[in-house]
Amino acid sequence: MKTITTLATFMFVKSSHLFEQTTFDYSGAELVLEHFTDNQGNVEKIVNNPGYQHILLHSKKYSSNPITKEDLRKSLNGQNEGFNFSNVKARKDEYLKIIKYLKENEQEIITKYAKLCLKYLPDNYKQKATIYFVIGGYNGIAFDNKICMNIDYKQFRENYNELNLYIAHELFHIGFEKYHPLPDIFKAKTVKDLKEIISSATMNEGLATLTPYHKRIEMNEISDYDYKVLLDTTVLNKKITQFNSVIKYLDENSDKKLTNEILGNVLGQCSGDRLFYIVGCYMGLKIEEKYGSKKIQELVKESPEIYFETYYQITKKE
Repeated sequence: MKTITTLATFMFVKSSHLFEQTTFDYSGAELVLEHFTDNQGNVEKIVNNPGYQHILLHSKKYSSNPITKEDLRKSLNGQNEGFNFSNVKARKDEYLKIIKYLKENEQEIITKYAKLCLKYLPDNYKQKATIYFVIGGYNGIAFDNKICMNIDYKQFRENYNELNLYIAHELFHIGFEKYHPLPDIFKAKTVKDLKEIISSATMNEGLATLTPYHKRIEMNEISDYDYKVLLDTTVLNKKITQFNSVIKYLDENSDKKLTNEILGNVLGQCSGDRLFYIVGCYMGLKIEEKYGSKKIQELVKESPEIYFETYYQITKKE
């Protein structure tokens, strides 16, 4: 497999040279393939790979039960501790096809999808990101100019367009972080603190969901749950009502101490029931419809409260 590794290195250098702002790195996925299909014994190489290091750092910073290096080592030895590598051998050909597709279409992906987020980010934003393609872990994560995409995610394996569209989504997060540091949920002490986090996440996830929205409509790629709901007025209205109830609860209990029960209930609805993504995107769509995408570019530089207020002003007049 030395030839494949060398080719991957060449492709990475080549893409870095041609596209200084967005680069692709396939080394994580290829090392895992080598480990499970050619018995190369690359455990430590994988553990220290920048893609997997980024996953572990994300888990450490944002998970109440973080995945560790030792968990990754155990998973690589067949114990399934945080990473599910059980299908790597069976899906080898699928993974190789995905990697081949990505390598052959880097320029088109960057031109058609990676730049979609620029429509909603301030004019002075300079896009710079490395996208690590890995096997296992989260479907997609983004922070600190780095993105990890899990090519084992069923939605990506079955439809490469979904992988491209999710890249657009994650790249918005990279840009948003330049203007709004990611909130630390573990530092929240009161319900008021939680509302600030909910507001920020709704704006961030909502606009990331909006980023590929129009491209999805154009391509008729609307099988993803969030977009199905956005295009179904009845279900959408139920989500909006549910979200409004969450915000009302947060406002009415702002001085309360934050408990695990409150946190679980609110995040369960906002994240688990996809309110962050669906209602946040709907808010962005309403603002864009009224004022154009330039308004959203301006709002990204402002606080989430102003984003919410802009939306509320529009709905009050309807």
